[in-house]
Amino acid sequence: MTSKQTWRRTLPLGTLTLALALTACGGARDAQREAAASNPPTPITPSESGATASNDQPDDTEDDMLGTRVTFAAGDVTVEVTIEQDTPTTRSFLAMLPMTLEFSDFGGKEKVAMPTGEWDFTGAAGLNPKVGDLFSYMPWGNLGFFYNTDGNTFDEALTKIGETGDIDQIRLLDGQQVIIDVAD
Repeated sequence: MTSKQTWRRTLPLGTLTLALALTACGGARDAQREAAASNPPTPITPSESGATASNDQPDDTEDDMLGTRVTFAAGDVTVEVTIEQDTPTTRSFLAMLPMTLEFSDFGGKEKVAMPTGEWDFTGAAGLNPKVGDLFSYMPWGNLGFFYNTDGNTFDEALTKIGETGDIDQIRLLDGQQVIIDVAD
């Protein structure tokens, strides 16, 4: 048998294998979509200008990111967050800055917004939420602050980005166009 004949015989099997793999992936995505549809998030509206991202950070920022202060500012409201861990998630968050987002309330416990940048959740370990935590909920890719954690427990789908003590200011972010950037 020539190599051309061997190729023709394996092509249908390879095509079938590829089709089955794609079908399996599609089924998993459909299940995720159905789960998200049964528990939709509160509508979150990015700013009119949309979130902006800048990926022009020098390579040495990874070493200097611990202790980085990030401000969330809207008029006279300011929330200052400290980055305390060097993770792929915190690095991807910092790479999105500066950006402007509109925050809304979610469940009487969180202020959340939807950035348009790319998250990296590699190695994300989950979170037992505390008041003042800045986080991302991985299935939705949103960004949020906890201002009330009554009844909350550890959740594998949450990942911590930083924390703040400006709890009263977090509550004032609702409905605001919030400029997020690294503090000077």
